[in-house]
Amino acid sequence: MVASVENTGVDTTGYTVFHHKCGDYNSVVFQNNIAHSVSGYGAIIFRNDSEPNNRQCIEASKFIAYKNRLAGIVSNQATDNVIFTNMTLIDNGYSAIAMVGLEGTDQSAKLRNIKFYGETEARDCDFEN
Repeated sequence: MVASVENTGVDTTGYTVFHHKCGDYNSVVFQNNIAHSVSGYGAIIFRNDSEPNNRQCIEASKFIAYKNRLAGIVSNQATDNVIFTNMTLIDNGYSAIAMVGLEGTDQSAKLRNIKFYGETEARDCDFEN
């Protein structure tokens, strides 16, 4: 469980966490967390192989990410559906990367109730290029 934590200024990844069951917005697996000023990804969402139905759908929700160099949140797992819900993503290299790691015709990547804000010249830290 990772809840109500702020992670800042780390190298590579702010959080590496499991998904929660799709549609379960009371889950406390990963919620109300903030990642900012990470040199890589704010959060990477993984499929939890001990969860039933993880092949059909994984979801992450209730997350804020800002000023992360590569992306605010990312997932590329062997599942039919990836869903990101109820997030605010500000000034990240790429805001959200929701990828389905399978081939087929019935897969989807969905972003629901996501607030995106673009990159600005305002800096809270200097990144080397």
